[in-house]
Amino acid sequence: MMNNNEINSVINQAKSDAKKDAIKQFFKQNSKIISTISMVLVGATIAYGAFSIYQNSQEAKFSEVFHQALIDQQMGNVEKAKEELQQIYNSSAPKGIQSLASLRYAAILFDENKKAEAAAIYQRINECGSCDVFVRDLGGLLAIKTWIADENELQKEDLLTRVEAIENRSKELRYQISEQKSFIHLQKNNLEKAYETLDAIAKSPEASQTVKARAQEGLKIIASKGYAPQAVSVENSNQTQK
Repeated sequence: MMNNNEINSVINQAKSDAKKDAIKQFFKQNSKIISTISMVLVGATIAYGAFSIYQNSQEAKFSEVFHQALIDQQMGNVEKAKEELQQIYNSSAPKGIQSLASLRYAAILFDENKKAEAAAIYQRINECGSCDVFVRDLGGLLAIKTWIADENELQKEDLLTRVEAIENRSKELRYQISEQKSFIHLQKNNLEKAYETLDAIAKSPEASQTVKARAQEGLKIIASKGYAPQAVSVENSNQTQK
């Protein structure tokens, strides 16, 4: 007669054999599906490997073109550098290289007084979801500066709407972008809005000391134009009470 240990051993062995039989039966019944899944996984692995190789080769190729463009620009061969940067801008180069090349390409266009083309490139960089956050913000900041330097853009009614859209999605350079918005308010002689924007920058614990210092200088300029925020607040308060 078997003792308890022997009985438990027999039961466990029976369970193990049952599981093995169930697994064998499962593979037997679903062999076609399993074979198809295996083929798909193998194909996906091969495709991913091929894509990685292609991506690395593209990165090496366009890195070389970008490096050559930098050399040409430093040597004063701006037209050749422009062609090389334009090639990267219009290509399917990795986003990191493409965005950096695009920034330099847009700068050359700006120097050629092609402000609208330069701003469009900067704006495209700002809207690039897969680009580096700082590079995206830099593209937005440069787009705004380009618009400010263009008299035609300053007259457009949607300018502040475009600027605020860039400001709202900014992270790394938010206060520098807000600072540019205040300049637009100043040029439009909207002293109250300009003051509010710069005052918020000056009081923000997150803004850098450099940006805060510029904001303080801006507030002094607004004050020199005769704007008195306290007087405006009192006037608004009196109107509310009436």
